[in-house]
Amino acid sequence: MKENMYYGASNIIFQRAEELRKKMTLAEEILWSQLHINDWKLKFRRQHPIANYVVDFYCHSLKLVIEIDGNVHDQEEVKQNDIEREINLKALGLTIIRFKNEEVYNEMDKVIRTISEQIEQSKITSSINESIKKNPQDNLKNNLSHNLRNTPLGDGGSNKLTVIKIGGNIIDDSQKLASFLKDFAAIEGFKILIHGGGKLATKLAANLGIEQQMVDGRRITDAATLNIVTMVYAGSINKNIVAQLQANGCNALGLCGADANIIKAHRRVHPTIDYGFVGDVDEVNTPFIESLLVQNIALVLCPITHDGNGQLLNTNADTIAQETATAMSHLYDVSLIYSFEKAGVLLDVNNDASVVSVLNPAYYQELKTPDATTGEVKIFAGMIPKLDNAFAAINSGVHKVIIGKAEQLHELIAGEEGTIICA
Repeated sequence: MKENMYYGASNIIFQRAEELRKKMTLAEEILWSQLHINDWKLKFRRQHPIANYVVDFYCHSLKLVIEIDGNVHDQEEVKQNDIEREINLKALGLTIIRFKNEEVYNEMDKVIRTISEQIEQSKITSSINESIKKNPQDNLKNNLSHNLRNTPLGDGGSNKLTVIKIGGNIIDDSQKLASFLKDFAAIEGFKILIHGGGKLATKLAANLGIEQQMVDGRRITDAATLNIVTMVYAGSINKNIVAQLQANGCNALGLCGADANIIKAHRRVHPTIDYGFVGDVDEVNTPFIESLLVQNIALVLCPITHDGNGQLLNTNADTIAQETATAMSHLYDVSLIYSFEKAGVLLDVNNDASVVSVLNPAYYQELKTPDATTGEVKIFAGMIPKLDNAFAAINSGVHKVIIGKAEQLHELIAGEEGTIICA
């Protein structure tokens, strides 16, 4: 086994591999977060010794090498070394895929699809070779069918759950909302939709002369505001969404956290800010949610929770989405989608072309750290609560988290658009 995996690598090469593992590049770290635990159910090794080389990533079962090229690989001498290296690795029967740093940073969906296609091809080839040895025709067909279905982008299987949070700007636009709900209704498999209130609650409060306060994108909720958001979130908006889903052939049930004790919370305690009747989630009633999902009922949850003692609480909808997705991840393969009016996490909030394709914790910290000279941050302040929830979800067992434009819902689910959040 060792000889096949390392192809006679010397102790010096092993030592070099160990050194490189301790100082991976940012691009390598980002890709490793995708390869380390993956839907292909394959084991990848990072900085793996093979013969006279150390390859970036290696899957022994498929004899697959993945290399990441930085700017240094554009130098003529390095290019020649890469060519020689690739020839020697292929002579050992290995397949090599190469990506540039920029592809990992900006086109992760393309990178994953390329890897997926190569894996599927390798699996099919392996199945064919094995079946030729055994020669049962029906076994060959079964192997091919199984391999073609199992891709990292998902196949709508019975253990998959899609949790989607819809942004307030989409709720405020009746045409965009209608289009979104049509797309949501068409999603196969189990699904949950979480919504907030858009501008309707703010407008109603203004009409009633009730001043609204926001801190870091979160609403301060006094008693009067709680009455308003309960009427708007749990009433008007929730039931309008349910009615439109029914019109699109999607059997839906709209609920707040107090219904069937679905989401229990406590009043937020903060050392310096009194958030009023704002709730932080304690518990999600997963058995009841599952009992509805298995009846093919799509759930529509609003962000009104309760404390178990008769008090309703206003809870951030992004947090409701994260807590629900995390709780259900113990039962399902959960994808969490934050869909709103922007194409994803943007370096320039006014330019959808500036979307960050992949965001890891280190890069996120960099984006929200104020510039030493200007004091400005590279990320819109209103995105920070959403991103905090996204990272909390991915670190708590949610399979994938993607942030992007509501009009691209199907592309977001497929991982082809938006910002992918990785650990």
